[in-house]
Amino acid sequence: MLDPASSPIKDHPEYASLVAAHFPLEEPFIQRVIDAEGPISFFMEEVIHAPGSPSFLRVNYERGTREILMTPLRIKDQTIGFIHIYADNTKSFTREFRNIIKGIMPQLSSAVANIIKNDEIRRKEWINEALLGFNTELVKVRNRKDLLKVINHDLKEIIPFSYGMMTVLDETGNNYQPYVIDEYFDESDFAKPIQQSSSFDPVQDGVYDMASLYYKPVVFDMETFDEEKMPAWFRFYVSKGAKEMVMKILPAPAASTHSLILFADKKGTFNEEALTVIQHISTQLSTATSNTAANEEILDREREKSFLLDFSSDIAAARSKDDLSEAVRKALKKLANLRGYVIRKIDADGQTMSSYIHDETIVAADDPDLLEILNSRFPINDGLQNRVLDSPVPLLLSVNGEISRGITSRYLLFWKKVGFKTMVGTSLKSGDTKLGILWLGIEDVNLPLLKGICDQISIAMSNIMANEEVLNKEREQKFLLDFSQDIAGVRTKDDLELAVTHVLKEVLNIRLSMLRIVEDDGITLSPYMYDKKIFFNQDPMFLELASKNIDIYEEVSARVFNSEGPVIFNIQHEEENGNNSGYLQFWKKVGFENAFGAPLRVGNTNIGTLWLLTNQINMTILKGICAQVSVAIANIRANEKILTYKQRLEIENDYLQEQIKTIYNFSDIIGSGEAMQKVYRLMTHVAQSSSTVLLLGETGTGKELIARALHNSSPRKNK
Repeated sequence: MLDPASSPIKDHPEYASLVAAHFPLEEPFIQRVIDAEGPISFFMEEVIHAPGSPSFLRVNYERGTREILMTPLRIKDQTIGFIHIYADNTKSFTREFRNIIKGIMPQLSSAVANIIKNDEIRRKEWINEALLGFNTELVKVRNRKDLLKVINHDLKEIIPFSYGMMTVLDETGNNYQPYVIDEYFDESDFAKPIQQSSSFDPVQDGVYDMASLYYKPVVFDMETFDEEKMPAWFRFYVSKGAKEMVMKILPAPAASTHSLILFADKKGTFNEEALTVIQHISTQLSTATSNTAANEEILDREREKSFLLDFSSDIAAARSKDDLSEAVRKALKKLANLRGYVIRKIDADGQTMSSYIHDETIVAADDPDLLEILNSRFPINDGLQNRVLDSPVPLLLSVNGEISRGITSRYLLFWKKVGFKTMVGTSLKSGDTKLGILWLGIEDVNLPLLKGICDQISIAMSNIMANEEVLNKEREQKFLLDFSQDIAGVRTKDDLELAVTHVLKEVLNIRLSMLRIVEDDGITLSPYMYDKKIFFNQDPMFLELASKNIDIYEEVSARVFNSEGPVIFNIQHEEENGNNSGYLQFWKKVGFENAFGAPLRVGNTNIGTLWLLTNQINMTILKGICAQVSVAIANIRANEKILTYKQRLEIENDYLQEQIKTIYNFSDIIGSGEAMQKVYRLMTHVAQSSSTVLLLGETGTGKELIARALHNSSPRKNK
């Protein structure tokens, strides 16, 4: 207690801090007072400069005090306090005055002791009442906001701390993160990342691990730590002026998962009373926190069910890829901290994957890297996609970590470019059939919710892909039917070239590289047709390859003939496998990833090969085209042979007609022996001549018949 009305230092700048200060009993000046049998006085000029002199001496001296009389108050030889009496001169404390003070010391000591005892009783009663109110408020806690309010308001009335927070362990028990953070910092640019952070700090950080060793709360002097080595929350509170903290690992029936951390900007705030209060409330606080976590889990499950119900409703209405894309976009954007997403599907070849649905808000639609990714196929066995497809659970992957492992797929580098640090990959399946992968750019994810999302996406994706397959087959059938009708009218090579070029370029946006046919010897493969516009400036390498005949045993041609259908030649793989043929060098030069070689057959007979340069093509349509082209070529070649035979027969017929007219048209003459054949030939030679013909022979040998036949066969027949 003090008398502020008579205090000479009440207006001094240091007055408030002196009143609130604590002075150690070990100071030499205080020890002299304690060792004295009764009141003891000091001249201020003699003590204010002494080592360890209390600051209140200096301040009082500055305001005119020249002598101080101090008397220890004792109960049973235990010092419980002091009486401070100040004078503005050095003659006020006479022997008589000192004896009076000494005489009332026992009564003052008893009175002070009783007051202290009563204050302690009232303080305990107040604390008990406050704790009862605190516990009552804890019972009402249903969420983190309620929990934070009880800590920052009700508990702060009992313990004068500055800031408070709670933490929670992860499932492994090796890491922890903020659970609630002081509402005072809700708008702080630094505190928001802490409050919303999904990253964990290791328990072995020099604070949490130390607190976990003790049953009671542990006080830490924050100024003794190396800030750079401490968690973000620690550095943040130091920046806000915290000098002392207390940490209590809350008890739990099983393993402790939550902790309470309080901060103070004044050392000594967390005294024995404060620690006793924290220890007292720890069990109830743990129960309230557990109930809060349980309530949150129930609410999360309800939100998950509501989310999945809404998503199921949206996705059930999806009839196309666009519908599915919109439903996925609408649902996934509700996930907290989601940076982006993409669904990749397994391609028809079963060896590659390509983009199916992607987040259109990540980068601009015309971003060249995005366009390249969208138009590319990536091998399933690239060290990343195959791991996700084979995993029964979602995989959480570090983008930089995968790159450092040597995986350099372009989509992985693209994720790094757009700032994705962590990706969660989940296999999409319909039964045992793998459909693709859902990739989420997210630091943490609710696994049960993710499973529900993936199940819904898988069902919708399977149905849509099945519908697309039906529609594609219908389009393929219509396409091949139309092409068949076009081919049916083909009669010549030029007609065929026009039809093939049209269907490849105008419909499929592909140009014919080369079509070779097997010659009649069954071995030679000769150029038959190619799109002359496919190569600018008539590339000399192509012209050289196109002008030469090859045989059916040439390496790439033989592989095509030995296959049941079209063969895909991946140029990079071919080069890696040592194929350095002229064809490979040419394919590489024109810049395509793949070349497609297809056998042309009628029945079991090879009639040629068809070559296309493109990165991808519908294999079903290619097979159908090859079948139609094979029949057309067989018909054209058969027609060409028929025409050749017809022309030859016509020539022979003309010749034979002439023969018949001259040789076999002498109807009045009978005879077919060798001698008569000689006569017929002679008659043929002279019949067209205008010379006189002399016929010699005995009577009755047929000279008159010969003369009449010559006349009938000569130009003078009708004259």
